[in-house]
Amino acid sequence: MYNRLTTQWDHHPPGTLVVAVAGDVDAGTAPRLTDAISTARAENADASHLLLDLTAVTFLDSSGLAVLVETASTCNRAGQSLLLIANTSSVLRPLQLTGLDEILPITAKHAAAPVTPATAN
Repeated sequence: MYNRLTTQWDHHPPGTLVVAVAGDVDAGTAPRLTDAISTARAENADASHLLLDLTAVTFLDSSGLAVLVETASTCNRAGQSLLLIANTSSVLRPLQLTGLDEILPITAKHAAAPVTPATAN
């Protein structure tokens, strides 16, 4: 089975990097998500805030949770804030079951214009 994962990134507003993710985040796609987040952060090194828009993620397993924890750690070391945007049970439930919803900052929506995931990684 082929799991499709798409990502796209942009600034909304300046100083804030928004990485939008769509599809399944599992053992097969987690490395691509890690690479996409790393690339986006490298290309936008001046961003002091990282928003991960997970509203279009349809599945999130432990591999995806590991990517989120590693991203939080990397952002913390770099002095960059991280905010997850999530409003579906496919993302919120795994975060709640593992207690990560108590550790990682999460909001249900993003005030700025959304980024549409379109670039396959």
